[in-house]
Amino acid sequence: MVERYVKALNARDAEGLLAVGAAPDKPWSREQANALIKSKGGKGLTITNAPIRYDRMGDYMGKVNLAAADREGRPVRETVGLLHENSRWHLVLFESPAGDKASSAP
Repeated sequence: MVERYVKALNARDAEGLLAVGAAPDKPWSREQANALIKSKGGKGLTITNAPIRYDRMGDYMGKVNLAAADREGRPVRETVGLLHENSRWHLVLFESPAGDKASSAP
């Protein structure tokens, strides 16, 4: 899942981000995916470490502390939320607007 996230960022792939975040393909989620791509995409990231920490609020939440290097070798760090839903883990990348349910919304 984390590998798919980094691959989607590197490829500037909005559909890949929607898939790893389990977000519906709607204008609001596309807008957020494009914002992620604009700020973090195309950097040639390589994962150096990605430990997962599960929250004590049950078996359905956690965080991954992603450590990567860009193509110039500069370190990149990011903490991303995890959510277990529909028998699968997803990254929490998207926030749904009021009145619209998105599976990866916090």
